[in-house]
Amino acid sequence: MKEKFEIIDDWVGNFWVELFPVLRGLRSTGIVEIPDENVSRFKSYLEENGVAYQHVAVAELNEERRKRGKDLFLNHRHENLFYIGDEARKVRTLVEGDRDNDFFCVGMMLGYPDCCVAAFFKRGTESVDIDCLKRNFSMIAHIPCSPACPRTTEYDYKLRKDKERYLKEIADDRDCL
Repeated sequence: MKEKFEIIDDWVGNFWVELFPVLRGLRSTGIVEIPDENVSRFKSYLEENGVAYQHVAVAELNEERRKRGKDLFLNHRHENLFYIGDEARKVRTLVEGDRDNDFFCVGMMLGYPDCCVAAFFKRGTESVDIDCLKRNFSMIAHIPCSPACPRTTEYDYKLRKDKERYLKEIADDRDCL
């Protein structure tokens, strides 16, 4: 992957929580939703940065889930899912886990703490205060097992610090031009 990469959060809404950790080697996989108009641009971006990916349309995912007797993927903003990772085999495993609607497999492949994956598997999204989570954890993509989960707190802190460090690196480079 490139040492410096373009920040594309203006057209990839979950850049900082899904793509950035994979690009920086802080997580090995991620799932990114992309609108139709940005699909080819995003594919080029991933290829330029050496990121393995598989593009799956939500309709295709839901058709596969329907065949397997699984719940459909309903809460999406865009019709294109990009499963991304540092290795193609991990991306394939992530896609297969999502097709099976296997929360445990997907959560573990995405590097979520096992305590959080287990809690989500047990309770789903019931009684989750999203506003509280956003205040406490700005850089995570999963639902923590508790508002004070130490592993989530540590991961969120690590991501925020790496984001700050990266933005400073970019600013320092721009000052030299």
